[in-house]
Amino acid sequence: MTQVACGTAAPGRQLVVATLVCDGMLRLGLRAILSTMQIAGEVLHCESWYGVDEALRTSDVDVLFVHESDFIPDCEVPADVGGRRPRILLLLSGPDVDEKILSGRCAPDGFLVQGELTAAVVEDALQRMDRGEVPMPPSLARLLLDRAGGVGQPRHRRDIALTARENEVLLLLAEGLSNKQIARRLQISSHGAKRIVASLLLKLGAPNRTSAVVTAIQAGLLKY
Repeated sequence: MTQVACGTAAPGRQLVVATLVCDGMLRLGLRAILSTMQIAGEVLHCESWYGVDEALRTSDVDVLFVHESDFIPDCEVPADVGGRRPRILLLLSGPDVDEKILSGRCAPDGFLVQGELTAAVVEDALQRMDRGEVPMPPSLARLLLDRAGGVGQPRHRRDIALTARENEVLLLLAEGLSNKQIARRLQISSHGAKRIVASLLLKLGAPNRTSAVVTAIQAGLLKY
C-alpha cells in the first residue's frame, strides 16, 4: 500500500481516498489526477484487496475507488478504523455495467467511465459522494434506458404500486440526493425521508439506492 499526502492548504473538508486499480498505466494516471485535488487530503494506493483491508484497519477511509476488473460484487467490504464502510466509487471500462455488480452485496455508491475520466470529473464525483449523492455519468443512464427497452419506446411496467410521496422520493433518489437533502426538499423530517426510502427499496426489491433507481428505470417508473 502506497500512502500519498496531497494538498495541505485546502478549503473545506478533505477526504481520505483508497484506490484499487491493478492496471499499471491506469493506476499511474489516477494517481496523477488525485494528486492535484484539494478534496483528496490523503490517498492510499492499494495493490490488492489485502491492501484494502490493511488500509481500512489503519485509516478512516471515506471513498474506495475501484476499477471494475478488480471489483468483487459479492465481497464483504469491512468497516474502517472508525467503524464506517467506505463509499465505493466504481470505475467502469465502458458505459455499461454488469447486472451482478448492481445486485451484489457490495453494490457501488457511484460510477465513473474510464473513457470520460478527467480531473474535473473525478473531483465532481468525490464532492457529490461526500454530500451523500450517487454520481452516475449520463452515458450510463442512457445505456440503462436502452437496455430496458429503447429510449422513447413503451417499457413493461412491473406491478409495483407506489404512493404519491414515494414517487416524489424516487425522483429525488434518481437525482442522487441523500436522505437529509430529500427531507429538506420535501420539508419532512430526516426520519420520514429514511422511512420512505426504506419502503421504496422494499417495494422495488433493491438492496441499495443505486439498484433501486436502475430497477425503477427498467420498470418504466422513471424516465431520463
